[in-house]
Amino acid sequence: MTLARTLASAIMPLVALSLAMPGGALAQGSKLCVYDPMGKVGDYYSMLDAFSLQASSWGVELQAAAYTDEDTAVRDYEAGLCDGVLATGVRLQRFNSFPSTIEAIGALSSYDLLRDMVESLASYESAISRLRSGQHETVGFIPVGAVYLFVRDRSLDTVPELAGIRIATMDYDKASPVMVDRVGAIRVPADLRSIGPEFNNGSVDACYVSAAAYRPFELWRGLEPAGGIVRLPLAQATLQLMIRAPAFPDDFPANARAWFLQHFDQALALVTRAESDIPSKYWIPIPEESLPAFDDLFQGVRIYLRDQVGAYDATMLRAMRMLRCAAQPQRSECHELVE
Repeated sequence: MTLARTLASAIMPLVALSLAMPGGALAQGSKLCVYDPMGKVGDYYSMLDAFSLQASSWGVELQAAAYTDEDTAVRDYEAGLCDGVLATGVRLQRFNSFPSTIEAIGALSSYDLLRDMVESLASYESAISRLRSGQHETVGFIPVGAVYLFVRDRSLDTVPELAGIRIATMDYDKASPVMVDRVGAIRVPADLRSIGPEFNNGSVDACYVSAAAYRPFELWRGLEPAGGIVRLPLAQATLQLMIRAPAFPDDFPANARAWFLQHFDQALALVTRAESDIPSKYWIPIPEESLPAFDDLFQGVRIYLRDQVGAYDATMLRAMRMLRCAAQPQRSECHELVE
């Protein structure tokens, strides 16, 4: 076990304490709206199939419906057409900003930190109580990969160099427009269906997605001949299972969170495989001297979205700062305590 992992494990009870600070009937045939861009043949739908099989041993029968359009899946859940939905945290933000804040920009720089945070959310009552807002409760987290900036010009590896470029921006993600504006770039409205074509045909100079999008979106077309992928995690994308809690037995959320935690590494293996499938020539290392500028940019966006927009949960931000500082106590933010 590395020193960083040891320190992170030691601080997890303190993270739980931070999370505690201010800042049903048996379900039969409960329907889950499951977003997977590959539909029924996708890895995440298959994972929910396995989860449904396990749930039957808890006395809960689940029926998973595949959606290739995430917005439709969430709208159907909101309309009461299903009892649970699997979607990205940013899409579920309007129901509960606490679990969605795990995807905050620049908040978790490694998969080890993400795992530690998910473990805290499944293990400590102070965190678990915050996973429910009204009837909605988040009962599982699936890592789907760090989000990276794909650029058509691989010389763009510092904050000042991003000024004036056109970035495909998903407006439903409240962090992205703020970050794009902060660096002086130009927002080009996009969604997951349009990002690939816009990047590949040169309508935009950059886009941000996880490595899992590289093959299905054929992003090598936009990366050639002079592009690359900035190897700096902008955020940790997750799929989160949210349920309408009264439709499920009282013990279902705890059972579900334990199951997803046990399968975290299985899902992470899909991510690391997707990253390793990308030819090494495309990866752009970040110069060490550029990292503080990116850290300042990310922190400024997080604080703005916490204080001015209300999109980020202050308690979750504080917990993730504690994990970052356990791994890298030399970080300046570990002494400033503004998050």
